[in-house]
Order: sequence, then C-alpha cells, then structure tokens
Amino acid sequence: MLHDLVIVGAGPVGATLALAFADDGLDAVALDARPAGALGRGDRSLALSHGARLILERLGIWSAIAATRDAVTPITAIDISQRGGFGRMRLDALEQGLPALGYVVSYRALQAALDAALGRAENRVVYGARVTAIRTTPSYAAVDVTQAGAGLELSARLVAVADGGGELISGLKRHHHDYGQVAVVGKLAPRVPHGGVAFERFTPEGPVALLPEGEQYGFVWTMTPSQSETL
Repeated sequence: MLHDLVIVGAGPVGATLALAFADDGLDAVALDARPAGALGRGDRSLALSHGARLILERLGIWSAIAATRDAVTPITAIDISQRGGFGRMRLDALEQGLPALGYVVSYRALQAALDAALGRAENRVVYGARVTAIRTTPSYAAVDVTQAGAGLELSARLVAVADGGGELISGLKRHHHDYGQVAVVGKLAPRVPHGGVAFERFTPEGPVALLPEGEQYGFVWTMTPSQSETL
C-alpha cells in the first residue's frame, strides 16, 4: 500500500503532523520507537507560541492539555534586554489583543493528549518501531522498519523525519554544526509571584531566558562549554 506520508517519530511534532494529515483526509502512518503508553521526558516543559495553540485547538488537542492540572502556564508579557545595552523592550499580550503571547506546557500532558487523539484518528501509529533505512525511487520512498524482531517495509509519497535526530538511519544524511554553546536548564522559585511575565536577556555567550512555569520559573542559561564546567 502506498501511503501519502510516513512519519518517523510520534513525539509532539510527528504526532501533530499525523493528526493534521488526518484532519485533511490524507493517509499517514507514524512510527515511534517508544512503547505504547510511554511518555518519558520527566518533568520537562515546552514553550509554545499562540499560533501553536491555534493549531492544537483546530486538531481538538488543546482542551485536553488545558484540563490537566498545572500543565499550562500562559506567558502574558516578555521583558527583553541586552547586556551592556541601554533600555529594554516589553511585549504585552493585552496590547496585541491576545489571551497570551505563548504558553509553557508540560511535555507529558502534551504527549498524552496527542497519543489519545492518535488513538481516535483514522491514521495509525506503530509503537516499538525502529526505522533502519530510507530508500528513494523516482515515484515513492521505501521505509525499512523493525518491530518486535520482525522486519517490514512501508512505502509513501513523502517521508517526514521527526525523531529528534536520535536515530542513525541508513540512506539519510544529517548535517551537524557545533555552535560552541551549552544550555544549562533548571527551575527557580521567585520571591514574588511572576504574574506570567517571561524574561529574555541577550549576552555575548548566548541568551538567558526565564519562563513562568506553574508557580516557579524555568530557566535556560546559554554559555560556553568551559563556563558550564565551572558551575
């Protein structure tokens, strides 16, 4: 059977793409290496734009995420500054006529809502599947897969790779570039309520960001590898 699309990876990007294809009546198969029901990623969070929320609303996902306790924190404003620079900029959701500029969302809540939607969708997802090779022909692409020790081949007009770069797939070229930067991430407890305000500060070593997450702040501190080793 020739599918419209085969997606390698059914994380947030791959699963959303599969649901979007189903919404348009197209045939897609998503392949994911994790076992069915495994969410992983611990307490990691993702920052989503308002546009991403609109996509998830159209696909019927957003309400399920928002209904999960402490899964969504709106970003109502962003304070932007540059080290050594004069002044700062503030972006405000109300001034833009938006409910929020973006949202900090629990990875597990997002993935659980996407998995549930995939289970109800026309398009199918194959768990425990590892892609070993992608081969192209003038008219279609062939995807070699192993699952529970057995091999199978899927063919599609289009293949989308959304596995996060974690798998080495034969026939697929990857380009790597070292930016010479390391991101240190963690959480902080503010002395006063954050009110949904995020902060971003640009430095020569890279940006520093504070994102409201529940009653805490999640931080991303970009630095050089040598600086990270001293922490």
